[in-house]
Amino acid sequence: MMTTLLLILTLAMCASLIQRVSGFGFGIFVMMFFPYILPSYSVSTTLSGVLAGTTALIIAIQGWRHIQWRLMMPLLAVNIAVSFIAIEYMSSLADGTIKKCFGAMFIAIAIYFLLRGNKAHVPQTWWIKGGLGALSGVMGGMFAMPGPPLVLYCISHINDKKEYIATLQAFSVILNIFYTIFRAKVGFFDDEMPLWWCAGVSGALIGTAIGKRIMERINGEVLKRIIYAMLLISGTAAMV
Repeated sequence: MMTTLLLILTLAMCASLIQRVSGFGFGIFVMMFFPYILPSYSVSTTLSGVLAGTTALIIAIQGWRHIQWRLMMPLLAVNIAVSFIAIEYMSSLADGTIKKCFGAMFIAIAIYFLLRGNKAHVPQTWWIKGGLGALSGVMGGMFAMPGPPLVLYCISHINDKKEYIATLQAFSVILNIFYTIFRAKVGFFDDEMPLWWCAGVSGALIGTAIGKRIMERINGEVLKRIIYAMLLISGTAAMV
């Protein structure tokens, strides 16, 4: 048990550092490891979501004044509806072909954005908002990785790095509250969850503190390159 707690603490510390710098990636990182140290994939996604939401809450509180609420609402509504369906009826597909398709898609998107740089742009239309919200809902519900589709939209429409980070964290907090409720409803919680959460939060506090210092030292262009690299990593992780 002690080994598991130390692993969770360490992984949460690394994941929260990544999330503090890039705005997302907590679930992407920990889900490469949690299924191997926790009882099941469903329990892993649940713990990942709870810890990601807690980490995001810490960061969102720090940047509360910079959250762009209007930008969030359409994507949030679609995401929550789709994630309910994904968690309720599609969890059996979590290790199947769909995950690899998502991975390939995000590798392609990351390469496109890296090559296009500042010329890359995601249109602000209702179809795009609905599509990205739905895609994020499926990825969040099935794989505990809702971030990449939201990142594509936010990075294209928010230039200030503080607003970008704060808005994505607000997304994560709200979404993970709903994800947690949905997962609890279908029995994805384990009796050890509170203990694992305490270990993870301890690591998250350390990671966010380190990440904040790093974030203060990078400019907007460097941040975008980090984000595109994280998209590439997330696609690769999804295909494993």
